[in-house]
Amino acid sequence: MKLRIPLVLLGLAGGMAVLPSTQAEAQSLQEKIRHGQAQLQSIHSTVHALQAHIAEKQKTQAGIRAEIVLLDRKIQGTITRLHTIAARQAVTQRQIARLQQEIRTLKAKLRNQKSILADQLRAAYMLGGTTPLAVWLQTEKPGEIGRLGVYYQALAKARIRLIQRTESTAAEIGQNRNRLSQQERRLAMLAEQTSTQKNSLEAQRVRHAQLEQQLADRIAHDQARIADLESNAGILDGLVQRLSREYRKQQIVAARAAAARKAARRRRQERLAAERKAAALAAQQKKRAEELQLQQQLRRGPRPHKKTAGQPQARLPVVPAPPVRLPVSGHGPYPPPLSAPVSHLFGTPRVRGGPDWQGITFAAAAGTPVHAIAPGMVLYSGPLRGYGNIVILQQAQLVLAIYGHLGGTQVHVGQRVGTGTVLGMVGSGGLLAGDGLYLEIRSHGHPVNPMDYIH
Repeated sequence: MKLRIPLVLLGLAGGMAVLPSTQAEAQSLQEKIRHGQAQLQSIHSTVHALQAHIAEKQKTQAGIRAEIVLLDRKIQGTITRLHTIAARQAVTQRQIARLQQEIRTLKAKLRNQKSILADQLRAAYMLGGTTPLAVWLQTEKPGEIGRLGVYYQALAKARIRLIQRTESTAAEIGQNRNRLSQQERRLAMLAEQTSTQKNSLEAQRVRHAQLEQQLADRIAHDQARIADLESNAGILDGLVQRLSREYRKQQIVAARAAAARKAARRRRQERLAAERKAAALAAQQKKRAEELQLQQQLRRGPRPHKKTAGQPQARLPVVPAPPVRLPVSGHGPYPPPLSAPVSHLFGTPRVRGGPDWQGITFAAAAGTPVHAIAPGMVLYSGPLRGYGNIVILQQAQLVLAIYGHLGGTQVHVGQRVGTGTVLGMVGSGGLLAGDGLYLEIRSHGHPVNPMDYIH
């Protein structure tokens, strides 16, 4: 898994690199205040940069929302046009239906006229080749024949006018039908184009809505990351303060014990000095007694010298050896906690924002053993929200080392460990979003570069 948010290592008062006590004494209160203010300013700058990034995303999100509103308006206008086209299509369909009804009526009339014409043609056929003059000469009532001729002529003229009107009406209906058919095709084409435009606008709206949701998710993710970093920083600062108080108590107890030992050595030295003084006085008195005895013997004459058996001899004072002082800081490289490449260096900026790296990370597989780089005492061993399992070692005076992102620990609070002791195993997932070990060292309460103290 990929690293998502690097583990912010605990900035405690200690580390493996051992610093001289004179350097700790030389560090003034103003320097500590300036250093703390610089760190606080760096955190504020990072938070401001993230907030500016979020504001830019929110501005982009507002622009996308405005485009979505415009697309909604266009879609609504397209829907209105589609409704208008559908209404016009309905009117056209009704007109076509009326024309079709008129065509059916006209066809019925044509069929009737054709029937009349057929009857007339049959009557004319029955007359054969007889001319109208022959018919008039042969009939007994020529007046009736004249009236019949006039009737037939009028009927023929009316029939011709009817046929002409019918043909004209049929032609007009055909023209109207063609015109309405063309209009229907144009409306269908316009409806298809409008529907295509509507589908395109709706697809654009869906894409804009998806983009807006993605921006909203990213903004929420960045805000959650800022909240997690601030919360985790508060937890770590609280832990550091608590451990620093405990360490100060230990220092007070150690200072009292050292003062008691110093007072005992002073009393022992005073006692030895008194014994040496008493021995010197006794030796001096004895020497005077011997000189007085020698003078008396010289007055009396020479006598054989006798050695006094069991004569006490002066004892040399016993000078206690000076106490052995352990160095408060190391002066050589330490072995790394495990064999793996370093994926993040001290002080480099984070890719996704947040405070700069205050330690280093090793890209190691889950389950890899983690070793202590120097001897020390376990101050904390267990889980910490946002950091998985961690181990904090007091490895020198005012120096703490933190091993973070462990899958499990194998040491307990108060245990003293040596160089190479297995503290736990590399964990997986968590805020690192992957496998790895985070190592941070703090000296005098400030983060220092662990690469200065390991191979």
